[in-house]
Amino acid sequence: MLLNDTGVRSLLIKELHSQYDNDPDTRIINELGINNGKSRVDVAVVNGIIHGYEIKSDLDTLERLPRQMAYYNKLFERMTIVSSRKYYKPICETVPKWWGIKVISSDGMRLIEKRKGRKHDSQDKDILLRLLWKKDLEGLIDVLGYPKKMKKIKKHQLLEIFSKEADVNIIREHVYRSLKTRENWRPDL
Repeated sequence: MLLNDTGVRSLLIKELHSQYDNDPDTRIINELGINNGKSRVDVAVVNGIIHGYEIKSDLDTLERLPRQMAYYNKLFERMTIVSSRKYYKPICETVPKWWGIKVISSDGMRLIEKRKGRKHDSQDKDILLRLLWKKDLEGLIDVLGYPKKMKKIKKHQLLEIFSKEADVNIIREHVYRSLKTRENWRPDL
């Protein structure tokens, strides 16, 4: 049974909702843009960490995967690729060992975990910062105790300042809180 991206996403979202629906500290985000939209992950789960899920259905190719991996490896603390059975072997040879791998069952009704992913502790501070909107950056000014007048500074200038001066742990905490509480973007899943 061939499943397109929408069918696989539906299986994944159902699984994630069953896992996180009772956790008020978790947000499931559809199509999270990375590095000002240069890349996009199919689904991200944000709670104490950020976990990305990339879907490769029967109707996809693996052509973009190396470029996507370059971004995902810099942002996500956990990463899982959800794949059709036909891509399982090339994916095993391509993605890093810390990535989890799930494949679609032959009947197309569920996802089967083939490799449990591990936490990856290396995050790029600039990629993290670029997840923030201007309003979120203004909130980071308050968190860091910087002068309020800095809120008038342009977004790209704030990114530059925070990239040089702010601690990655404080940034990470602020980014996750911002993503979990953000309103006025694509509908939640």
